[in-house]
Amino acid sequence: MESKLITYAYLETTNYCNLDCSFCNRKNVIGELQHMPLHKWEKLLEGIKHHPIKEAKLMGMGEPFLHPDFDHVCRMFKEVFPKCKVIVATNCQFDISRRTKLRSILEDSLKYIDMLYFSIDGYKENYERDRAPAKWSKLIQFLKDFKMINRYDCDVVVNYVVNAYNVEDIEKIDKLRKENKLGMLRLNIAQIWDEDIKMEDDIRTYGYTTKQLDYLKHNWGENIMGKSGWDFEDCFWVKNGLYVTVEGYVKMCCMNTEAIPFGNLFENSIDDVRLTDEYQKVKNGCSTNNPTKHCKSCSYKELVPMLSYLEIQ
Repeated sequence: MESKLITYAYLETTNYCNLDCSFCNRKNVIGELQHMPLHKWEKLLEGIKHHPIKEAKLMGMGEPFLHPDFDHVCRMFKEVFPKCKVIVATNCQFDISRRTKLRSILEDSLKYIDMLYFSIDGYKENYERDRAPAKWSKLIQFLKDFKMINRYDCDVVVNYVVNAYNVEDIEKIDKLRKENKLGMLRLNIAQIWDEDIKMEDDIRTYGYTTKQLDYLKHNWGENIMGKSGWDFEDCFWVKNGLYVTVEGYVKMCCMNTEAIPFGNLFENSIDDVRLTDEYQKVKNGCSTNNPTKHCKSCSYKELVPMLSYLEIQ
């Protein structure tokens, strides 16, 4: 048995969140609300620093900037992995007006973040529906206040989760993006993170009309993220990925957040965790296109036919 070196990490440092988004299953998977203490964050980084991580997302089942020391979280990570691309997502639903603590945390964090996603799904009523209890007015105020913040060299982009009810809003959000001088518009087709529910069971994720799909293909194909020719053997998570919860639990990926952990980085080394029989079974199942129960209901696999229709390469 062997495991390749980790080049991609998805690390959660808080599971506190101020929203209850439509496609998030956090209520089913999070335990006690907590922010990862900096001494534990330091221990986690020490345990993975021998891996050549090239890209890391410092986020998970919570709003990253609600961590009271998130600027230090980002700084500490960059000190250990100075060449790594750091990505963070925010829901933009908090106060960053002058002299607020969150404004200070956000601005200091931007010194160490390479790409920041503004999660904006839908326009006005659709936005408030899918990101309840988010308020459109609060988003607009956030964008207004953000104009006065030093971005340093951070690329600030819009991350838009597409579903059958908000396709027509994409153009409006793209206009908002341009008005606020933000980076590219990234479109992600909505998936289901609950392993017991299939995309075809939810009209939001499977109820697109042919007209909607053709509109996406002909107008936004270059903005849609994903890979149409994907199969289990192409899964990078089992080869080079790492997903860790705020408790330190190692799971295979952020597509199956309800899975039983393979180990805990505060108790086990990452290399030992990846060599366990259970981890290797999942890894080998994907590598041979014979997925175990862990991966059989993979939402990304369900997405492949749609990505193929959209001609996403």
